[in-house]
Amino acid sequence: MSKSVGIVSEYNPFHSGHRYQIDFLKENGYEEIIVAMSGSRVQRGSLALLNKHTRAKMALENGVSLVAEIPYPFSSMSAEGYAMAGMQTLKALGVDAICFGSESGNGEMLKQIATFLLTEEYENSLKKYLEQNLPFPAAREKAIFEKFGFNKNMVTASNDILAVEYIKACIKLNWQPEIIALKRKGAAYNRTKEKDGFASASGIRKMINEYRFDSALTFIPQESRKTFEQAIDRGSYFSADVRWEKAVLFKLRQFSREEFETIPDCNSELAGSFEKAAAISNSFEMLFDNLPTKRYTRARLSRIILAVFLDIKNDMPKDILYIRLLGFDRKGEQYLKEISNTCPLPVSHSVKILSEKSEECRKIAAAESRACDAQATFCKFSGEPRQDFINRLVKL
Repeated sequence: MSKSVGIVSEYNPFHSGHRYQIDFLKENGYEEIIVAMSGSRVQRGSLALLNKHTRAKMALENGVSLVAEIPYPFSSMSAEGYAMAGMQTLKALGVDAICFGSESGNGEMLKQIATFLLTEEYENSLKKYLEQNLPFPAAREKAIFEKFGFNKNMVTASNDILAVEYIKACIKLNWQPEIIALKRKGAAYNRTKEKDGFASASGIRKMINEYRFDSALTFIPQESRKTFEQAIDRGSYFSADVRWEKAVLFKLRQFSREEFETIPDCNSELAGSFEKAAAISNSFEMLFDNLPTKRYTRARLSRIILAVFLDIKNDMPKDILYIRLLGFDRKGEQYLKEISNTCPLPVSHSVKILSEKSEECRKIAAAESRACDAQATFCKFSGEPRQDFINRLVKL
């Protein structure tokens, strides 16, 4: 009997490190590779470099069987929220295992930490450090170090942080897939320089923004270079240029403190800071200089900024309510047939069909569609509007 494995990823963009993971899984007998991929907006509060259907196609060209969407706002929640959305999606799709990149590659250690984070002991320790006015990530780290005494690098690296949250989400969902922690190769997530023949996604995005297209192309697998080149040649890549900056600043200036308080992750203190900072800032650099970045991470502030721009409020649904298909190959199509009677969520490639399932589904679909329009509008050369309704399911 064939084995299926699930991956949560942004593929922003798909690169040789992602291909390494897929090859590893195939070599170890996993025939169906199911991916829950971020839609138009990514976890650190930005818009994706390429549109989601292009990214899905690149994944399928490199051996992925099926790509389902993690829609906005789930795709840009905190690590905890993002991981939960990914695990809800993969659980609904019935995968046998989950695989994630990890700086440590120590699956047992990650399981221990994930279990600890669900205890009262952790909550008490976290509260103690938060009362010392530490930012949440720092307070969390100290609570973990106090319990386990691990090397600092083991729980602060971005992939290990997400890995812990994936496992924690599985525990909360009472789901026990096989856990595969694949030691990460090459450049770290937030490093812009290549290492051992691999470059991070952020490094590749930096090359694109600096117009070093040929350099970026060397880190894209051969099977999807044509797809990548075509998108770049069309100017169909998100460009965080002055148009984007001015549009976002304009929207921020329209918000009052009370309106900021209706935005996810924006407490009363941050609402006041945003109202003041937006009024006196002429650039993103000035805006962040005027915000309390010592207490709050830049990623959290970026998520709030984009939520304001895309009209996301606190009343959004908290759980994944449907499975939006972006693409599949023949194995993926067969896999869908096999799980059709067991998947607990509605499955479709159509935004229209899914949005009609309930009012809550409509809210999620509308939010992702706005993010999709923003990604298209602020590409180097603006794309067509309503792409969520225009782009078709990718089939290979």
